[in-house]
Amino acid sequence: MMKLASFPRDPSVVGMVHLKALPGSPGWGGSLHKVIDAALYDATTLVEGGVDAIIIENFWDSPFPRGASEPITIASMTVCVQEIRRAVSVPLGVNVLRNDGVGAMSVAVATGAQFIRVNVLSYAMVTDQGIIQGCASEVARARRAATRPVEVLGDVMVKHAVPMGPMDIVTAARDTILRGGADALVISGTETGAPIDVKDLEKVRAALPEVPLVSGSGVTLENLPKMLPWLNVIVVGTYFKEHGQVERPVDRGRVAAFMDAVPKLSQGV
Repeated sequence: MMKLASFPRDPSVVGMVHLKALPGSPGWGGSLHKVIDAALYDATTLVEGGVDAIIIENFWDSPFPRGASEPITIASMTVCVQEIRRAVSVPLGVNVLRNDGVGAMSVAVATGAQFIRVNVLSYAMVTDQGIIQGCASEVARARRAATRPVEVLGDVMVKHAVPMGPMDIVTAARDTILRGGADALVISGTETGAPIDVKDLEKVRAALPEVPLVSGSGVTLENLPKMLPWLNVIVVGTYFKEHGQVERPVDRGRVAAFMDAVPKLSQGV
């Protein structure tokens, strides 16, 4: 199995910090301090609950641009990630929505974050933003020019999107690793909070047994037993929120219960 330097154990659990709307986005509320305060609350609550790492994304900036984000978005995310970096010691990741891999790499390098997630690294997908082209070449060159190592988690047939034509998930996964340069593959359901089709995990694992697999949506305490055998990194967003509602703050009790279950279930895997 290929090892990911960003994560302390296998499996590792990664909590999501969904940033409130940033300056320049339609939902911007006028105070970056309030955005930071909410982000710090979620980040510190996730760490108190026991997560192994955190990924930060501009979740509430929708509707998102197809490609490069506005400079104000990158500047604001850099500030937010830097404040979280000061508050917690776990590894951090960055995802700049909808698909600004170079922007995410830039934020990660500037703030000391260890990894990024790129939603469409390879191929092209039809999304609610329109057609999004893969950015593997740009990300690879930004990575090469970076002053410190940053790992790349690449989505395969990402949520809230469909391929432009018939596409086999195994072919897409193989190309995302071998031609796109990803260090790990993110497999998700159809949308935020939707569970992964275990058959997709089975297919990708059989074809690429050495490649780390990452959950991209829908893992809960209830379906963890059937997801855990296939995953090396478990990203959890919606389930960790109060009442499992994505717009709510992180609930420490839900995080702690999930983290308590992972080692117990892992022993039986």
